Amino acid sequence: MSRLPSILLSTGLIGSGALAWILAGRPLTANADLDVPLNPFGINCSPYGEVIAMAMQGPVDTFFDAGMAGGTPTPANGNPATPAINDEAAPATAATSVNGRLGILLTSLEGACETRTNPRGTSEALKRYLRRQAEDKLRFAYQLDPAHYGNYNALHFFLTEPSIGTRPELTPSAAKLAEDTIQYCLKQEQDPRPALTAAAAATNILHLMFGDRSNAVPRYTNAQMRRCLTVLDHCLARYTCIAKVWDQTKQWDLLSPQRIAECDERFQFIVKIRDAAEKTILRLETESRNVQASVTTRDRLANN
Repeated sequence: MSRLPSILLSTGLIGSGALAWILAGRPLTANADLDVPLNPFGINCSPYGEVIAMAMQGPVDTFFDAGMAGGTPTPANGNPATPAINDEAAPATAATSVNGRLGILLTSLEGACETRTNPRGTSEALKRYLRRQAEDKLRFAYQLDPAHYGNYNALHFFLTEPSIGTRPELTPSAAKLAEDTIQYCLKQEQDPRPALTAAAAATNILHLMFGDRSNAVPRYTNAQMRRCLTVLDHCLARYTCIAKVWDQTKQWDLLSPQRIAECDERFQFIVKIRDAAEKTILRLETESRNVQASVTTRDRLANN
C-alpha cells in the first residue's frame, strides 16, 4: 500500500507530460514550413540507404510480377510448385552435407513462399493491391537513394503509365520527380553513375514535353525543349568527365564487370535517345517557323 501514492504520482506526471506534448505539438504539425520529409536516423540519401535501395529490388520485382501476371500458376495436380529434383540428381543430393541439405531446404522454402496455391484466378483488386505495394516500395527505395538508375526509372514509369501505376499522376508530378532527381544527382561529384540517372531524368522530361504536343494548347515551348536538351548534354558530359577520372584512379576496378558493362549500355542508350530527341526538336522548330511564315504571308496579303 505504501507504493500506491508513488505509482499514482508517476502516472500523473507521465499523463501530464503526454498532454503537454500533444498541446505543444499541434501548432508544429499545422505549420507548413516545418513539414519536411521524414528521415529517421538520416538513412535517406546515405550510404546505408543506397545499400537498402539495392536490396529492395528483389521484393519490388516479386510484387510487380504478381500484380501483373497474377503470381506463379498452380500445377495441374493442385499442389504448390516446388523445385523439381530429377532422378539423376538424387544420388548427389543424398550425398550432400548437412549444410548442403539445409541450403536446398531454404531454397525450396523461398520458392514456396511466393507460390500461388489458390486454384482461382487472381482478381483485379488483388492485382491492383500488389501493384500498389510495388509502387510504395519503389517510392521508398527512391527516397533512400534518388540516384539509383533502376529505381528512379521504374518509379517514373509507375507515375506516367495509367495501366500500371495505382496513382497515375502524369506530367506534373513526374516532371517534378525528374527535376528533383537531376538536382540531386548533379550534386554527386565523386561517382559518375548519378550523372547517368540525371541524364535519364532529362530524357524523361523531354518525352513528357513531346507528349504534351498532342494537347490542344501545349504547355511547353520549343525553347524549353532546347534548354532541357542542354541539361541532358551537360549530364552526359559530366558522366564522361568523372568516368575519365575513375579511369585514372582505377576506381572502375572496384566494380564488377557486369556493373561496368551496365554503365556502358546505359550511356550508349541515352546517347541514342538524345540524338533522336534533337531531331524531334529540330522538326518541331522547322514546323513552327513554317507556321509563322505562313501567318506572316497571310497577314501581308490581307493588308494589301
